Amino acid sequence: MVSVGKEKNVFDNRPVVLRSSRVLLLTSLLIVSLILVFSFKPHVNAQTPQELAVMYSPVLYFTGGEKFYPTSVDYIISRSTLVRHSDVAVLVNSLTPAMLGLYTSSDLFLNNTLGTVDAIVADYALEAKANGYYAYAHVVNTGSSTVIQYWLFYAYNNGPLNDHQGDIEVVEVFIDLSGTPRTLLCSQHFAGENAAWGDVEKEGTHPVVYVAQGSHANYFRSFQGKIGLENDNVGSDGITVRFNQSSLVMLESQGWLNFAGRWGYWGTAEEVAAGMAGPLGPVFNQDGIRWAQPENYLGKTFSVGGNYFMLAWLLANFLLFFIIYVAVRGGWKIYGIVKLRKKSGLMVKKFLRSRGGPSLMLGIAAIVITLIALFLPWYTISASSEAGPLAKQGGVTVMTINGISGLQVNMFLGGGESTSGFRSLFSTQFPFALIFLAGLLLLSLDVIGVKSGRKLGNKFIWGAITSLFPFILILVFIMILPMFLPWASAILPGQEVPSEVGTMVRTVASNPIYGTNSQVFPVVGVTTVSWGLGIGAYLFLVAAIIRILAGFMMRKAPELQAESASQPQPAQPQPEQPQPETSPSARVLRSVTKSFQNQRETEVQWQQ
Repeated sequence: MVSVGKEKNVFDNRPVVLRSSRVLLLTSLLIVSLILVFSFKPHVNAQTPQELAVMYSPVLYFTGGEKFYPTSVDYIISRSTLVRHSDVAVLVNSLTPAMLGLYTSSDLFLNNTLGTVDAIVADYALEAKANGYYAYAHVVNTGSSTVIQYWLFYAYNNGPLNDHQGDIEVVEVFIDLSGTPRTLLCSQHFAGENAAWGDVEKEGTHPVVYVAQGSHANYFRSFQGKIGLENDNVGSDGITVRFNQSSLVMLESQGWLNFAGRWGYWGTAEEVAAGMAGPLGPVFNQDGIRWAQPENYLGKTFSVGGNYFMLAWLLANFLLFFIIYVAVRGGWKIYGIVKLRKKSGLMVKKFLRSRGGPSLMLGIAAIVITLIALFLPWYTISASSEAGPLAKQGGVTVMTINGISGLQVNMFLGGGESTSGFRSLFSTQFPFALIFLAGLLLLSLDVIGVKSGRKLGNKFIWGAITSLFPFILILVFIMILPMFLPWASAILPGQEVPSEVGTMVRTVASNPIYGTNSQVFPVVGVTTVSWGLGIGAYLFLVAAIIRILAGFMMRKAPELQAESASQPQPAQPQPEQPQPETSPSARVLRSVTKSFQNQRETEVQWQQ
């Protein structure tokens, strides 16, 4: 009975045990599934190049003033003739993409038949909507990573640094072997920048890229474009081209890739150096490094990150911060002037009538000299040669620094051989004159509200000393010019800086204040370079010396005393009034009165 009862009991509980086992098994499978889902990373080898290109295609932000957007190669080819560079002979008047791939000579270029940039702008504006936006993708496996290249074609480059038909830029996404994006590379002018994937703005899996106006250089932030060689207008107030708004074309099947010529007008050697020639196609761009050796190209670009972006943001907003600073300081000084006027009256007239007057007039004269110096050259480098763009009587200005335009380099973009085409570089397009004018304005308010000659003199002295800092920086910049020679070679693909240029640069750096040197250069012959501080710099130096002298004179002027009717005057001691002489009858009357008072007091005492 006991054994049977036990068997029956076990048999009756078997469904319960089975149900518990099933629940435990299902729970375990669910947990394992969740772990697999959340830890899964797609491996790049499990995806096709097309799928990868779609997944990471960039989002492009443009400025409101942009005229050209990523277009199709069909549009560019259909507006061009094929020209041989060596003899400027037109080989084909009507081209198709399939035909272009048959021409593999490097002595060829596409010439836009519309001619002027205005005509190209007008034609593109008519065709842009119907043509749409295009990106051309190429996926490269380097062994250590998978690189997705997005090639962007523009009809024209009208940026601040160079000006030419056709423009080809590239954005590259580097993915490691685990399938995780690690780096984004953006082309800029001759080189580019790269940033870690974590420092890149994204919309989902799509990196955000800000395209500079005209030059189409690519940036990571909308406030970039003002550091180093950058001199671009970058923003996000224009058209945005998202991944689902553009046609993505894989490049492996495109026959026109074999075209080895330039995608735009190809002029003289001087025009090529000045950035006026069309670019080479993707396969031949920068000797093929961008296309076939992306890791090598990555190593030639500048790495940026959080600290760099903060510096770029501060620089982009420097003018705003400076205006706020001047407004706050100026407002505080004006408040002090108004308060002084109400309390005791302004003392500037009294200061002028005192021994401080001549020193103040001397300081005002120094301020006038400073204003004149703002508009004159601070530093100049000029050159003349036997031939080429420098062949001009008296030489050609190659570089100049002044208070209005900052540092400018002659890119020779004009119509004639020695026509100047100055461009601002290295973030120096900010007019230095604004800083000096703001300083002079604040100093003028100090003069109006002067209360102490010693304090005013100190401000004149320190203001004069700080006004010389920009010129110290200019001389330091000239002295370190040889450091930029390797960098210049890096940004000029396929070109080496001539040894004669290196020798000339080192000669200038060894004596930055003034000098002249001649060297024999290939093609242009004997070239004479003259350099030195300009008349504006010397006027600044004279003005600074005068201001320092005026400041020491003010310090020796007697301190001013405030005058005010409302201020209480100290009480003057009153002289003692002499007592008048008394007559004999008055003395008798006082004696009788005193006797009467004494008698009355005696009677009162007896009565008590």
